[in-house]
Amino acid sequence: MTTYPRTESTNRFERLFNELNEAVVEFELVDGDPMIVQANATFVDTFGDGTESLGGSSLNDLIVPTDRREEAEQFDEQTAAGESNAAVVERVTANGRRQFVYRSVTIDQGHAFAVYTDVTAELRRERHLDVLQRVLRHNLRNDVNVIVGKAEEITTLADNKEIQTAARTIRETANGLARLSEEAKTVQRVLGESPTLEPTDITAIIDRVVTACNKEFPAAAITTDCPTALLVAADASLRILVESLIDNAIRHNTAATPAVTVTAHVVDDVTAELLIDDNGPGIPATEREVVTGDQDITPLHHGSGLGLWLVRWITDRYGADLSIETPDSGGTTVRIAFDRALVSA
Repeated sequence: MTTYPRTESTNRFERLFNELNEAVVEFELVDGDPMIVQANATFVDTFGDGTESLGGSSLNDLIVPTDRREEAEQFDEQTAAGESNAAVVERVTANGRRQFVYRSVTIDQGHAFAVYTDVTAELRRERHLDVLQRVLRHNLRNDVNVIVGKAEEITTLADNKEIQTAARTIRETANGLARLSEEAKTVQRVLGESPTLEPTDITAIIDRVVTACNKEFPAAAITTDCPTALLVAADASLRILVESLIDNAIRHNTAATPAVTVTAHVVDDVTAELLIDDNGPGIPATEREVVTGDQDITPLHHGSGLGLWLVRWITDRYGADLSIETPDSGGTTVRIAFDRALVSA
């Protein structure tokens, strides 16, 4: 094993190394096999019996399951090439197999540090929540279909106008629950993806969304004012953002003819802006303040749906600025400032 001269910095590093709550090991490749140089107390407690020194042991023999050796050997090859590693891995501990976020940093040829962060509980909780959400959405969808069907049946068969009105209310409320379930599914998908921002033509997206909304809401009047093309820093979720804004502006609009104007324009060399104006009743101040972050979420102030929350979360991922205004003239103006994506010639 290579030895290194001790310095004051070395002593400070060893103190940090030994007091970390994460399992850390220093290893050196010997004939391609990672041999442990030293390990901190957390690593020894996690992967050993808590008492023995692990120096000189094969790291792979100690912690890598037999069915994961090929994966570990690929990591070793990257270390030998001077590259770092990062992955979620399964390793054998003193208490059985567990999942870890594994990160290694090469400091010399074939010589590296590896950090293992136990994420078993977090991953298990995520899996359980995923199953729970799937079951809830499935059951909710089936039950809503039954409620809507029975409400329509009552509307058709009842002679009493009050009963017909009550049945229509039941049907509309059930359809709202179904939409909320679909919004939750979209939120889960969008927030589960890592955004990769790239030049995205917001004008083209607006055109496609408006075409679809004209078919879904034939009684609404949707107009656009956009340049031929306008590139912003975004990803595929931009369409979801535009859809959510236009859908919200029409669906909650009580005007005889819901009117929505969609505008996109250049603000300056680095900023482009999207505006959605409608002639609806306006978004209540408490809901605007909760979504834009000016007021904390409480049992009384939480917003009425997920559409605007989805817009907020997507803009946050883009680093864009969201504001919601209710002019004195009525209606609502949603304004989003994006970073422009300039394509070099």
